[in-house]
Amino acid sequence: MSKALLIIDMQNFVIERIESGINYFPLNSIDNMEKLLNRFRHHQYPILHVRHQTVEEGSALHPSSSYCFPMTAFTEQANEPVFIKHTSSAFASTSLKDYIDHADISELIVIGAVAGYCVNSTVRMGADLGIKMTVVSDAVISFDIANANLLAEDILKVTIGLLDTEFAKIVNLTELTF
Repeated sequence: MSKALLIIDMQNFVIERIESGINYFPLNSIDNMEKLLNRFRHHQYPILHVRHQTVEEGSALHPSSSYCFPMTAFTEQANEPVFIKHTSSAFASTSLKDYIDHADISELIVIGAVAGYCVNSTVRMGADLGIKMTVVSDAVISFDIANANLLAEDILKVTIGLLDTEFAKIVNLTELTF
């Protein structure tokens, strides 16, 4: 049994939100994700990419939109499978669970976007499926939800707090050991 890095939705829409001025937290989350990705590549551990796509023409996450493409630093390399999802959970609309079972992966180290949405859904469903889930809390990103007056930092704290109750082990980048 082994562990794998699961990178959720690190697509150009993340950069678009930041560049449009939407507040995000933690400010070093993308740098931390890149550091962890490089560590996994250096040690040649399994890396799994998940990307969100929609079917609606004109949507930011439609395959024809540049916002749907992976951020440059998170473009897959050889032997790094990509799972395209159409739901918030990476397990609900992909073959991710089958892949994990066949690859004998017992633990997923989770990073990516967006904490209160797809990261949350994926971690909960993974735990429900019996997979050991570990979330790197300073390597997931959260954005303000302006129409609900919710700050990115508060959303991240609540999301991580809820996941920590029974769905995942929570660590920060410096606590993660190989």
